[in-house]
Formats: sequence, structure tokens, C-alpha cells
Amino acid sequence: MELHQLRYFLAVAEEGNFTRAAEKCFVSQPSLSAQIIKLEGELGQKLFNRLGRTAELTRAGEFLESRARTILMEIENAERQIKENEEEIKGVVKVGVTPSVTPYFIPPVIRMCREQYPDLEIQIQESLRRRLIDDVAQGRIEVAISSYTGDAPSIDAEPILREDLVLAVSKDHPLAKQKEKVSIEDFKDEPLILLGESATLGDKVFDFFDLMNVEPKVVALCAQLRSVKELVNLGVGVAILPAMAKEDHIPFDIVYRSLVSERMSRLLFALTHSRRYLSPGARVFMDLIRDVAYTYDSK
Repeated sequence: MELHQLRYFLAVAEEGNFTRAAEKCFVSQPSLSAQIIKLEGELGQKLFNRLGRTAELTRAGEFLESRARTILMEIENAERQIKENEEEIKGVVKVGVTPSVTPYFIPPVIRMCREQYPDLEIQIQESLRRRLIDDVAQGRIEVAISSYTGDAPSIDAEPILREDLVLAVSKDHPLAKQKEKVSIEDFKDEPLILLGESATLGDKVFDFFDLMNVEPKVVALCAQLRSVKELVNLGVGVAILPAMAKEDHIPFDIVYRSLVSERMSRLLFALTHSRRYLSPGARVFMDLIRDVAYTYDSK
């Protein structure tokens, strides 16, 4: 069993197709197929069921997959730790962030990084929580900033910030003039604008309404915070947003009201792989994230 065979094997497992796996590995499809066949011969087991153009893992393939990932990860850890000079903070750090965090949490981190570590580049990937967790587990990114449910055993989750959620209403809405703090009773009958049903924040809002035995009247599901704010601004409905969303350089005639319930908050984590080597640049990024989180927590 050779390392390139394991890499080819994992590429086919991920792509579900020999041709795409070969393109991913920059080898010809016959060469990749030959190595997989050789690996199967050495192990005495079929690793894939070939179903037309689709390749599905057999039980033996599923058994090998997790172990192959562990083997290659440990080799990558050793190579990176040996090659990297711990005194030099440079290179690229790949970071994932959920959409409701990116506009407010990441810019100050990047500014600080540019000032303190000019040779370090932070590459940002914005995505939903489940995709980010998978990207950390598979080694596609080093750090993710997101909420976390504790359902991935390979993930280390460091709590970095507990943030209140707030109700956003248009400036002409009665709640904008009547109250500083509101309860669900004050807006349970209002049309509700949500930041995506599949987003963590949307899940949190649905859970809250369900806990209060109230059926939300959802009129819009948005993928971006700006879309939510535009609709609130137009008076289409109200929205529950993270408190950091109040900080915006784009002017909106929106009023924010605190929520009475202590349940209306979210906990953000820095997610990393429990066994993957964390580069010096990634550790620096983690330090900067803690600094920015402390600033928000002190407000």
C-alpha cells in the first residue's frame, strides 16, 4: 500500500467518479484506475462498486476511508510542522465563516493581521455551518467561526463569544416608538423575515418560536443579512438578528429592540480539527479572533 494509492482512493471516494478523481489528482484516468485495482488486489477486497460512471464505496472501502484520512493527515501534520519556521508568521490561512458573522467579525481581524503580520494572508470562505464543519473535518480549511452543536467528534470547539439577538423593525413600526425591550408576545403576530431556514440563525429563531408554542408567520427567507435589512427597512416584516448586525456602514432606517428572553442569544465557536496540525498562521488568527471577540463582549 502506497501513499499515492490512498490519495487516489480518497479522491474517488469524494468525487464518486473515476474520471473526476483523476482530474483532481492530475493523473490520467487509466493510471488512477490501475492503482485502485492494484490496491484492491493487495487488500484482497473490492473497495468500490462500479455502477456505470458512479463509484460507491463497499463496506471494505468505508472501513479503509477513515483510516486512510488519518494516515494522510498525520503525514501532512509531520511535513508541515517540520517545514514551517515557528518564528516566521507567513503563508496562507484558510478560514471559514458563517454569513451572519463575516461582515462584522472578520474585517477587524484582517486589518489587525495586515498591520501585525504583513506576510500572512487570510483567505475567507463564507458558507453555512454544516459545510464549514465538513471542510474543517476534511482539512479544506484550518479554522471555522460558527455556532456548533457538538455532533462532530473530530472537531475541537472553543467558545469565543456569546452574543444577544435583537429584534429589527422599521423606523415607522409601533415597536420602534413604544418599547426598548420586547417579548415574543409583542411581535408573535408580525410577519417575520428570516436569514435562511438552513442557516444557524434561522434554526435558532425557529427553535425559540417552537419553545414558546408560537407559529411564526414567515414572509421571507433570505440568504444575506443585507437582504433581511432591506426588507425590514421597507416595512415588509420584522427580523431577529445578531446584535453585531447593528454595526453597519450602509444606512438603514431600522430600529433595534432588545429581547426579554435570555434564550435569545447565540454562542460562537472557533472550530478546528482535533488531530490536525494547526499552522503558526492559524494560531495567530485564533489569537486575533479572541481579541476581537473580547472587544465585542466588552460592549
